[in-house]
Amino acid sequence: MMSKVFRKAAAVIVSFAMIFVMQLNVPFSLKASAAVEAIWPMDPEYKTITTYFSEYRNTVNPESSEYHNAIDISGQTGLNIYAVRAGRVVTSGWLGGYGYIIILFHEDLGVYTFYAHCSELDVYEGDTVAQGQIIGKVGNTGNSYGSHLHFGICSSLLNNWPARTYYDPLSFFSYTDSPSTDPGTSNSSDCGCSTDYAGIYTTKNVVTFLYIRSGHGSNYSALGQIPAGSTVKVTMGDGSWAHVEFNGITGYSSMDYLEKIGDIESNMSISGANIPSGSLTPGTAFSVQGEIKSDVPIAKVWGGVYNTNGERTAEFAEAAPRTYSYNINTYFDKQIRFENLTTGTYQYKIEAVDTNGTNFVLISEVFSIGSDPIKGDLNDDGSVTVADAVLLQSFLIHRTELTAAQYGTADINSDNSVDVFDMVSMKKLIFGSR
Repeated sequence: MMSKVFRKAAAVIVSFAMIFVMQLNVPFSLKASAAVEAIWPMDPEYKTITTYFSEYRNTVNPESSEYHNAIDISGQTGLNIYAVRAGRVVTSGWLGGYGYIIILFHEDLGVYTFYAHCSELDVYEGDTVAQGQIIGKVGNTGNSYGSHLHFGICSSLLNNWPARTYYDPLSFFSYTDSPSTDPGTSNSSDCGCSTDYAGIYTTKNVVTFLYIRSGHGSNYSALGQIPAGSTVKVTMGDGSWAHVEFNGITGYSSMDYLEKIGDIESNMSISGANIPSGSLTPGTAFSVQGEIKSDVPIAKVWGGVYNTNGERTAEFAEAAPRTYSYNINTYFDKQIRFENLTTGTYQYKIEAVDTNGTNFVLISEVFSIGSDPIKGDLNDDGSVTVADAVLLQSFLIHRTELTAAQYGTADINSDNSVDVFDMVSMKKLIFGSR
C-alpha cells in the first residue's frame, strides 16, 4: 500500500517537473506578449488598418492567401518604416510576392518581425538595428494592391520565408508612438522632429553663448557653443529643440534662444556616380550607383533609362526620401536593369527635387546598346545627310530643340558643345573635304 502511495507521489512530482520544464522552454513572447512594448512601425498618424490578421492562418491551410499572416497599414510610398524593437537584420531584399522585405530577429523574444512591399531598403543583412530606427520606406512592390506596409510577426523562417506560427501584431505588442531615450545619449534622427523648422537661424536673448548638446534637453552633455549673434544652420526641429550645425559641430540647441532669419539655399550634388557611356553589349548588367547630398531635404528622386524621344522605359524608379542624403544604390540599382534593354540609343537620367521646390538634373548621359550612335545622324536613319544638316542649322538659329540623344550625336567634334564648328564637321561628312 505504501509503495503505491510513493509511486503516485513520485508521478505527481514528475508531472510538476515536466510542466516546469515545458514552461522554461516556452518563448517569453508566447507567455507575456501583451506586456511587450514596441514602437509603431510607421509615423503615429498612420494607423489605418486595411487588412487584419487572420487567426485561421495557423490552423487552416497556412499557405492560402485567404488567411492573412500580418496586418496591412495604409500609407503612401516613401513613408518611413521603423524597427518596432531592437533586433538583427536577417533578410533585406526581394522575396517573391512580398516584394522588397526586411525581416528582423528579436533574440530577447525569440520571434521575427517582417516588413513587406517596401519601396526602399535602408538596412543590410547582418546589421544590428535600434528600436525606432528607420529601416526602409513604404511601397507597393511584389503582390500588392497599393502602397501600404505589410507588418507581421512569426516564430520561425523556412528558406528565409516567414513561417510556422504567426502572431497578431495588434495584440502581441503594446505600442508607443516613438522610442524613449535615456539622458546622456543622442536622440538619433528618428526623434519625430520635422524639416519644417529647417533654415538659417541666429541667437536671440543670448549674451554669451548657446550650448550645442548631445540630445533634446538641457540634461544632455554639451558638445560645443554658439557665440551670441552667430548664424547657425538648423536642419530639423520640434518647436522646442533644433538639430543644429555650427562650426563643424552637429548637435541640438534650444529653440527658445534661436530665431529664423532665412531659408537654406538649395544645393544638391551626386558623388560616386556610375554613368554608362558609349556602347554597351546587349544583356550586360550595369550597376546604378551614386550618393546624393543636399543642403535642403530631398523631397523626391526619380529617373532611369529614357528613349531618345524623352519617354521613359520600364527601367525606371522613384523614391521620396525626405532626407539630406540618399544613396541610389539601395533601391534604384534593383529596379533599373540595363540588361533588359534592346539594341538602340538611350538616355540615362537621374533627377531630384528638394523641399524648396528646386529641381536638379544630377545625371544625364546618352549611351547605346549594341552599337555606337553615328556622329551627325540627328534623325537616326543610319546615315549623315542634308536632312541632318537642316536639323542642326535649325537648332543653331534657335528654331528647334534637340533631344539629349540628338545633342550627343550633333557634337561631332566631341568638345561637349554643339556649335557652328560641328556644322563645318557635318559638311565634311556629307560632301567630303571639298
